[in-house]
Amino acid sequence: MKLMKLKIHGYRDVAPGTELVFSPSATLVLGENGTGRTTLLELLALVLCSDFSGLIHETFSLEYTLAFPGMTLHIAVRNARPSSPTPPEAGHSALLPLRTPEPVREFEPLMEVTLQLEAPASRMVLRADASGVSWEVDGQPAWSQSMRWSLLDRTVWIVLFMTAQYLEPQVKDRLKELLRRTFLLAPTRFDEALGTFTQIGKSQYGMEMRGDEVFPLGLMGLPTWMPGLLRERVERGLPGEFIDIHPEDVRPSFLTKFITLAGFSTGRFRVELLDKRSYEGGGRLEFGRFGFDFTRSDGRVLTQEQLGQGQRRLLSFLYYLDVNEDFVIADELTNGLHPRWLEACLRELDDRQCFLTSQNPLLFEHVPLDSPEDVRASLIHCGVRLHEGRTQWAWSNPPEELATKLFRASREGATSRGALLKAHGLW
Repeated sequence: MKLMKLKIHGYRDVAPGTELVFSPSATLVLGENGTGRTTLLELLALVLCSDFSGLIHETFSLEYTLAFPGMTLHIAVRNARPSSPTPPEAGHSALLPLRTPEPVREFEPLMEVTLQLEAPASRMVLRADASGVSWEVDGQPAWSQSMRWSLLDRTVWIVLFMTAQYLEPQVKDRLKELLRRTFLLAPTRFDEALGTFTQIGKSQYGMEMRGDEVFPLGLMGLPTWMPGLLRERVERGLPGEFIDIHPEDVRPSFLTKFITLAGFSTGRFRVELLDKRSYEGGGRLEFGRFGFDFTRSDGRVLTQEQLGQGQRRLLSFLYYLDVNEDFVIADELTNGLHPRWLEACLRELDDRQCFLTSQNPLLFEHVPLDSPEDVRASLIHCGVRLHEGRTQWAWSNPPEELATKLFRASREGATSRGALLKAHGLW
């Protein structure tokens, strides 16, 4: 899955009409402090999760395009204030209405998802608003129902999942891979400080077993290999209340990579079993209080509290990569990382789509640029503008002419990329 385009008709202090395109590999977000770089990363996290519940009490209007193998999605979602209510007819007192008025809604949400499928070609459209939801397949009505729940309380993916169950089997089956990939998709922003590291220690995870099926209790950011390992350990029997995961238990993993890069001899990832319940036909497990300790070559053991800031940043970013197979949204990735560690982290990005901010030009030296189009899609400049007496954030890709100049100069190699960006007012 790749995010290809984002159009912002309205969102907080962003200039309306902002249109952005993104590289399928790495997009670097540039700009001075106070130009909305972190806000853009947080918006990208909302878009990729397609979870707008945090905006349910404010106006916004967004469009974005996602590409999957064999499928393209165009999603439009907005939350608008309703138009002014119709005034009472002449001759009737506003104090004595002829009928009980309907409650006035503060906002009117709207969601429209267009799926263009290949092999065989087909076009599906889901539309949902405060009154109902409907599906259309190749221009023909397929299913509709009045709304009995709040639209923006659910992610776009959950609305798709819920309503696709009512489509014809041959149509619904074509959406299975999409729903599998997106239902648990929840990329968060890797923050510029130690917020991600702190959040690991506060993590909680639960699973419920019904026969041979396992259901996660909530959408939790765990390494993809972890739920299966936890269940296996519990089923084998625990000597105590803790599950200890060592480097040799899972290869490769964030734990193995961190130990190697940080120069430790070994380490341990400890998870506490908080609750275990058994009942006929299944059971329930809950885990939490994640922690680490690492052994140096001299035999001294360091707890996670004794790690330095750079070590904590490295550990939490490698953990973040084990959680997120498709995307990286990272704010000031270079903070606290030695250049050797930064290069190792960048090698671990693989084919993920990445959105990165950095005040350090070193990061841009590692972004692949094979054409002027790559340059344009790989850079977003964040600035400010004054419009009708109000300051707005102005976000944009570089113009085509500038992208071509940057590409040619980069190919010549006489000047570093960071110097080129600075010379053209992008850094």
